[in-house]
Amino acid sequence: MKKLSLLLVVGLMFLLVACSNGGSEDKKSSDTKSESEGSNKTVKVENNYKASGEKRDGSDAKTVKETVEVPTNPEKAVVFDYGTLDTLKELGLEDKVKALPKGEGAKSLPDFLSDFKDEKYLNTGSLKEVNFDKVAEAKPDVIYISGRTANQKNLDEFKKAAPDAKVVYVGADDKDQVNSMKKNTETLGKIYQKEDEAKSLTKKLDDKIAGIKEKTKDLKDEKALFLLVNEGELSTYGAGERFGAMIFDTMGFTAADENIKSSKHGQNVTNEYIAEKNPNIIFAMDRGQAIAGKSTAEQALGNDVIKNVDAIKENKVYELDPKLWYFASGSTTTSIKQIEEVEKALEK
Repeated sequence: MKKLSLLLVVGLMFLLVACSNGGSEDKKSSDTKSESEGSNKTVKVENNYKASGEKRDGSDAKTVKETVEVPTNPEKAVVFDYGTLDTLKELGLEDKVKALPKGEGAKSLPDFLSDFKDEKYLNTGSLKEVNFDKVAEAKPDVIYISGRTANQKNLDEFKKAAPDAKVVYVGADDKDQVNSMKKNTETLGKIYQKEDEAKSLTKKLDDKIAGIKEKTKDLKDEKALFLLVNEGELSTYGAGERFGAMIFDTMGFTAADENIKSSKHGQNVTNEYIAEKNPNIIFAMDRGQAIAGKSTAEQALGNDVIKNVDAIKENKVYELDPKLWYFASGSTTTSIKQIEEVEKALEK
């Protein structure tokens, strides 16, 4: 009887172990299937932008309108947009970046992107002059581009250098700047399965905009002018255009001139123009410093013709970080940085 009981116990134990192993194998099979399905998933991205040609006035630009299916969690990205690079960094996705344009000696990178100077990230040239050999070496799954890189020649070369890569346009629309930046962030969230984190970033931007608009609401009578300084030459931007869209549309400053000609290169102006408009606030951004490390803003704004302009007399000329504004603007995270910079300037 005791032997029979012992045999029954041993048999039961074998049965339990077998069931347990079977369940484990089923789970492994299920997990493998789930991972396989995850790796095969794609996100549909709607590209809609102008690819420039050879003419500076943009008259030979071609519209690119297409649906691109991007694999989720791409392992190797080449990023030709510093704003998007900053957003990827904020999402904790630095390890998904394989290559980026650093410029000669990595001088193009803003300080807040200095981590990408590391040699583990391939250098694909500059934002406008692409090293396609390095793009090919990166063997990217996805290539992120914006205005400077979005030209017909580059698009053709990308097909040769990385025929399997998906090209995704991540430039902001100046006519709908905030919404387009938020949409791009949400798209990155979907691609990398970080949708909650992406929504947190867009909410942070909304909160920052609300905060700066509370401050500019009290400055409605103070007229502002945005000046781009380039080797002593001056140009300005109005609402709905590039830097002006951020200052006037997004932040809510009152424009000193509401009739600025629309142009992505800005409207050329003189010292006499500045004296005539007599702004209370001047936001100055030195392109020369961003491009070549040579600043001419102080000299340009020290001209006797404008010495009696209210902004200069009242010490309300705010010089903006040129690498942030000129090279990296156009994303959720860099817009947050721009707003924070302006907030600090107003507190001085």
